[in-house]
Amino acid sequence: MTGRSLHGTSVYMGIKEIAEKAGVSKTTVSLALNGHRGVSHETRMRIIALAREMNYRVPGDRPMSSPSNGPILLARLKKHGLLLNQDQSVFIMDYIDSINRAVSAEGYQFEIFDSPCRTLQGCFEEIQKRHPKGVILIGTELFESDLEILHSLSVPFVVIDTFFDHVSCDFVDMANINAVYQVIDHLASYGHSKIQMVTSSMKSGNIVMRERGFTLAMDYNHLLVDASSFISVEPGFDGAYQAMKSYLATGPVLPQALFCYNDVAAFGVIKALKEKKYSIPKDVSVVGFDDLPMAAMMEPHLTTVRIPTRRIGEKAVHVLLEKIATKKLLEPSSWLVQGNLVARDSVMRRT
Repeated sequence: MTGRSLHGTSVYMGIKEIAEKAGVSKTTVSLALNGHRGVSHETRMRIIALAREMNYRVPGDRPMSSPSNGPILLARLKKHGLLLNQDQSVFIMDYIDSINRAVSAEGYQFEIFDSPCRTLQGCFEEIQKRHPKGVILIGTELFESDLEILHSLSVPFVVIDTFFDHVSCDFVDMANINAVYQVIDHLASYGHSKIQMVTSSMKSGNIVMRERGFTLAMDYNHLLVDASSFISVEPGFDGAYQAMKSYLATGPVLPQALFCYNDVAAFGVIKALKEKKYSIPKDVSVVGFDDLPMAAMMEPHLTTVRIPTRRIGEKAVHVLLEKIATKKLLEPSSWLVQGNLVARDSVMRRT
C-alpha cells in the first residue's frame, strides 16, 4: 500500500514502517494485523489503527467504498506443526507482507486462512466456503500424497514453500539444490574435504531437495558421500540440540564441517558442540540455511543461505493471477527462486 509524504510523493508503507512507528517488533505487527495470539488487545487495536492511518490494507478489511476483484486466500496448512511453527514466523511474516502488497495492488482483497483442521480435506472444505477467487497454500508440511487432495479445490491455486519435481502442480519455491551447491562449493574452496549434513527426521519437500543437493554437490566436488554423511535430528531447536548431544556422547570423529538443514537446527547443534568444549569454527565449521535474524547475532555469526521469501510471495501472486485471468486450463508450472550464500564467521579456511 502507499501513503503520502509531506511533498506529495507516494511511498510504500509496510510492516517495517508500522513497527517503527508503533515501537514494536515486525513480528508483533504481523501477529496483530492477522489476528494471531501473542498480542494484547490494547496493542492489537493500536497497531491496526496505525496501519489504517498509514493506508496499509489490513488483512480481512473489506471497504465497501472500494471496488474489489474478490478475495485471494493465503492458507497456512499445518498438519503437525513440527516444521511450520513459531521458528518460521519471520518467513510467514514476509510471505504475508509481500502477498498482501501484490494482491492489493491488483485490486483483490487479501485474506488469511489459519484455522485448525483435523484433516486436509476438512481444511479445503472450509476454504471453499469462503469463495475465494484463488488460493496460495503454504505447503511446508505437505507430503506428495497430500497434493493429490489439492485438486479437489474448485478454484485456481499455487503452492509455495515446497516442491516435488514429479508432482503435477503449480509450485513457487526456493531453489534448494542450487543453494546447497553454493554451500558445498564454499566449504570446498575453504579446504573442507570431510563434510556431513545434519538433516531432519521429519521430511518435507524442501528437506528432501536439500539432501539431494548435498549428495549432488559433494559428488561434483569429488568429496566422499555415503549413508554416514547424514546425521538425523528431530525438528526444532531442542530436537537438534538433544540429538547432537546424544551423537557427541558416542565419541565420534567430527568432520571438518557440518551443514545443517536450517538455521534453527544449526543453533541447537552449536549449543551441543559448545557444551562439549568444541570451538567453532576452529574445531568444526557450521553452516545453516534460512538466514534468520539470530544468525547474524549469535557467536560466531552463522554462515547461512538467505531465502528470497518476498520474491517467492510476489511470484506466487503473479502465477495465480495469470491462472485466474486465463479462461483455458494452463499446464502446471514450477518456479524456483535462487537464494544467496551469506558468508560469516562460522566457517574457517582449512588451507
